[in-house]
Amino acid sequence: MSCTSINKVFKIRAYSILVLSLLLSFKSQTFAQEKLAPSTVGKMEFVREVPSLASQIRNGTFIKAEKLSEVEEINPKRRSANQVVPGKGLPKDGDPLVQAQTTKSKGTQKTYEPEPIRVFEANTATFTPSDPTGAAGPNHYIAGWNSGFKIYDKQGNLLVDEASLGTLFDGNTAGDPIILYDAAADRFVITEFEEENEEDGFENGFNIAICQGSDPVNDGWYVYTMGFETSTFPDYPKYGIWHDGYYITSNINITGGQTNPSDAVFVMERSKMLTGQTDVGFQGFPLPTLRTNGFFSPQFLSVADGNLPASGPATVVFFQDDAWRNVNDDHLKLWSLSVDWVNPANSSISQPAIITTADFNSVFDGGDFSNLPQPAGDNIDAMQGTVMQQAQYRKFAGYNSAIFNFVVNVAPAGGKKAGIRWYELRQTADGQPWEIYQEGTYVSPTGYNAFGASMSFDADGSIGMGYSTVSEDLPVTINFTGRYANDPLGVMSVPETVLATSTGFSFSPRYADYTHLTTDPADGRTFWYISEYFRPQRKDVVGVFKLAPDLTNDVQTIALVNPQDGDLTTTETITVTLRNAGTATQTSFPVSYSVDGGATVTETFTGSLAFNETADFSFSQTANLSTTGQIYSITVTTGLSNDQDTSNDALTVNVQNLWREDVGITSIDNPQSGSGLGSSVPVTVTITNFGVEAQSNFPVFYSINSGNQVTETYTGTVPAQGTATYTFTATEDFSELGTYTITAGTDLPDDKNQTNDMITVDVVNAYCTPFSDCSSFGDGITQINLEGTSITTACSSDGFDADLDTVFNLDIQNNPYTGTLQAGFDGTAYAIFIDLNKNGGFEASERVSNGLIANAATDTDFTLTLPAGVNLDTYRMRIRGLDSAFSGDAQDPCGTMQYGRTNDYSVRIFNSLSVEENIFPDSELVIIETERDQFQISLSTDQTTEKMAVTVYNLLGQKLANNWIENEYGSYKYDLDMSYASSGIYIVRLGNRDGGQSKKIIVR
Repeated sequence: MSCTSINKVFKIRAYSILVLSLLLSFKSQTFAQEKLAPSTVGKMEFVREVPSLASQIRNGTFIKAEKLSEVEEINPKRRSANQVVPGKGLPKDGDPLVQAQTTKSKGTQKTYEPEPIRVFEANTATFTPSDPTGAAGPNHYIAGWNSGFKIYDKQGNLLVDEASLGTLFDGNTAGDPIILYDAAADRFVITEFEEENEEDGFENGFNIAICQGSDPVNDGWYVYTMGFETSTFPDYPKYGIWHDGYYITSNINITGGQTNPSDAVFVMERSKMLTGQTDVGFQGFPLPTLRTNGFFSPQFLSVADGNLPASGPATVVFFQDDAWRNVNDDHLKLWSLSVDWVNPANSSISQPAIITTADFNSVFDGGDFSNLPQPAGDNIDAMQGTVMQQAQYRKFAGYNSAIFNFVVNVAPAGGKKAGIRWYELRQTADGQPWEIYQEGTYVSPTGYNAFGASMSFDADGSIGMGYSTVSEDLPVTINFTGRYANDPLGVMSVPETVLATSTGFSFSPRYADYTHLTTDPADGRTFWYISEYFRPQRKDVVGVFKLAPDLTNDVQTIALVNPQDGDLTTTETITVTLRNAGTATQTSFPVSYSVDGGATVTETFTGSLAFNETADFSFSQTANLSTTGQIYSITVTTGLSNDQDTSNDALTVNVQNLWREDVGITSIDNPQSGSGLGSSVPVTVTITNFGVEAQSNFPVFYSINSGNQVTETYTGTVPAQGTATYTFTATEDFSELGTYTITAGTDLPDDKNQTNDMITVDVVNAYCTPFSDCSSFGDGITQINLEGTSITTACSSDGFDADLDTVFNLDIQNNPYTGTLQAGFDGTAYAIFIDLNKNGGFEASERVSNGLIANAATDTDFTLTLPAGVNLDTYRMRIRGLDSAFSGDAQDPCGTMQYGRTNDYSVRIFNSLSVEENIFPDSELVIIETERDQFQISLSTDQTTEKMAVTVYNLLGQKLANNWIENEYGSYKYDLDMSYASSGIYIVRLGNRDGGQSKKIIVR
């Protein structure tokens, strides 16, 4: 239906019927069977028909998207009290599923690497973040952002440019849009939230525009608003398409203080909305027994194609992390929501089904929103605590499937590296229980942080995933990966492929908020992905790709299974792994091999290979590879007659018939070049057995500078193809400065290959000469932040005298600074000096403090209390490390202060009770240990009623918890559980961006 001339508005009276009985009697023996009725039942407040965008452009009523002259933050994330408990939760030693992703098994290597079909920019953002979202239909792609949208054809040509959300929603541009394509109805859906605005008559709620036909350019729109009488703002809404409704989750304060405080999820009457009816119902429900980390973002399963379930409840999914308070084990929770539009009293939401998962850690920086470093700019938001857009549902023959993901910290405790935990759930039929079919943790093979993911199915059951990577060395980069339906479980097999790389950086912690991957309904196999990057401004970029190849017929060789290097014979079986890289199933095709370019042996593979399937094929005719020491070149080839890509048919591998007796030295492990080499240093070597027989009791030797040879006997056993480490009992004097040439070797009797017996290296004792390249030890620090205090530096070019050109943002109003400067190091024998000097110079006359601060041989940290009145805005700070422990006057062992080794170090500025930070001068931060490692934190003030943050730091500057608390009757109170944290000293701060108060606590 086209509505190019319709501008008719229907006003209907809004009403809301509160369901009086919300809570049922909870009895432990029947808890799992209990259900809750809807907490709110109502009607959509109004419906209006909006003319097509094409007609709006023709008649001049079209509203373009707003572009600001300066970038502004939009829609700050709302948080309730954070539930992270410092030190609580498993795993402690890294994510247990990462190994499954990074380990390759025989037959899983792929030579097909998909290339992007199309990449184009959709928006230059003047709001931060841009909230990228988009969906593909049969003939169009709609890309949206926080204030507008564009419409493209499937070749990426622009059809409608920068339309404001207000051109659909009567001037409302509150933001957080979601673009959906309802394939079963062949309709696009565009949503945003509605923020309470008394002047304009807006209530808190949601706006939904549904295209009246399949053409979002030339067809009109039905526009609905679901408002609800609550002061709770529906932050971060996400939508799911189901057979009986459009389902919504939102980051709503679900715990108290509001009308209908238990409303957590909502559903709208889809069938009536698609036909523009005015009596459309909506219902709101709680999520019983939900736990959050302070940010609330579950997702409803959303049908990814046009095959809707015939019946059955909608499912909402969220994860529960045992690092959160009141969660004892990592698991998923799934609630089932059944809707009766005729008799809403029959509608209900279940108690959650609980599914145990492999351990994960979803917490970054104690729950703070500033997490992942860039080469420049702020640390950006990892988007923790969020089931990422969207949780997709699709029906396949014999089962239904659902996929979703969230970001996890895959580093061991105390570290930080982002990976993507993803799940595929399956049920045997509509309405049946869900079970985990596979789970995995994807980490970028580059080693960079991977996050901000979105997943979708294709028609073959393959899974595509778009995501972002970032690190100190890499600006935000947009990538995709994926897996085929018959891949090993838990693995994304498709190589990481770059869609777009930033040339700029984010100067705000806010990043994207979500990304969006959808499957093209035209072919069921093409993925459209939209995300956010910086080039150099904040932009949204669209990448189009396929996992399935376009080739019908393509068989390839991917591995030589047998033979391998070893003791080879006159009758070696040749075994090769084959893979079908085309979409058509293949059988009865020729396979060949030849050795050293000799006669070709051809036989027939008689099995059957479907797409992406692999099989091992062993030739019946064997090969003579019996010459000891010879390297054989074996070429295996497939000969499919209509093969469309012959470049991957052949594979050549060199195989050696190894000697029985063959050992040698492959590395000299000690000593290493450095400073302070001593007079009694042992020599350590690695012995490698290159042969096929174990060896023991053979001579090993070394010499220095072509001097006398030291020979000893290795009495252990080195297995065939194995290694062993040997330390000579003799020691050597390396104390004199200079270069030492060390030669080490083996003298195995009857060694058949003496070319690999020996190795020679140069070792330099450079006690006072710089040798670091600033990367071997990660010298220096890049940036450490503490509530407005930033310290920025790079290591020096030689890695020794590292200056910190420091900017301190505490002294905003030119108030004098008093506080404590602390640094810590690893206890190795380095003394540390500090120079604190004015205006960037280091002249002695301007030194505020200079000299030996600590003896690292005995001290593990030091404290320098700065003189009162020092304005740190005008000072630079230098840290020097000297390769020795000192006392007395601490003279430089080289006779000057020119050199000294500066290894890894960290610097923290604390101004615990300094005047300029204390925004509560008439109040005191009180911390009481109520019981062992349990602390009650409180501050009473009449100077503010705004929400404040309790932040816990360790002495390395890491945020362990970031807990927002509300003002209650003039006081801020928080119970801090440190019973899971390691013993030591911690800093507790209560405040906001304007300031606060800090105190130290001791955990025993």
